[in-house]
Amino acid sequence: MKMKKLFIYLTFTLIITQGLFAQSNFQEYIDSGNQNLKSRNFKDAVNDFSKALKEQPTDTAAIGGMIKACLLAEDLKEAQKHIDNAIKSNPDNAEFIFRRGILYNKKGQFDKAGDDFAKSLALATTNSLKVQIYLNLGATQLKLETFEPALESYKKALELSPRNPSIYNYKGYANYKLGFFTDAINDYNNAIDLDPNNAASYYNRGMAYFKSSEKSKACLDFHKSCQLGNINACKMIMSECTSK
Repeated sequence: MKMKKLFIYLTFTLIITQGLFAQSNFQEYIDSGNQNLKSRNFKDAVNDFSKALKEQPTDTAAIGGMIKACLLAEDLKEAQKHIDNAIKSNPDNAEFIFRRGILYNKKGQFDKAGDDFAKSLALATTNSLKVQIYLNLGATQLKLETFEPALESYKKALELSPRNPSIYNYKGYANYKLGFFTDAINDYNNAIDLDPNNAASYYNRGMAYFKSSEKSKACLDFHKSCQLGNINACKMIMSECTSK
């Protein structure tokens, strides 16, 4: 009787231990996948999330990570497969619908992308996700050359994340395309204050100054942007900022 109890106890302990190891491995795959995403090692991230999905096929973190990795790796066919399966199982998941919008954007299907971004906004519960959605919605609207709605999207994003330099850059571009050069310059000023080593911000502000007939200020920005590695800024120096 004692041997039987001991056998049952040992078997039960073994099952629990195996479960703990599986859980530990799963989280390691998720953590490694997220780190590879940050390091832009997208193929390695795909491999990590594939391993995680083998252990827990319905885990939303693993599914979301796989979709993001496939999109960043430009493997749109694989991304489509995972997105379709994810939305079929989770039809009201804001992140999955948002990722499908990104996929549509990459395919040039901007109207469908806009619809998905609007739907995901209605379902989103966190400000961080809403900011991402507004940024991508604005990008879609820029592609469609609907600059006023794009400007509104970036304003809403700034309400949720007022110290995000990327939003100021995009908002500046929308103002620039609308011909609001003073507003664009103010946006780029804010972007540069928050991220003083972004070459694109100086180039974009330089273009806004140039359109405002403030050539000397424009050339100063082009020189700074060129020093930071922006080739277009270097070209503007050659064409507009050298003595002829």
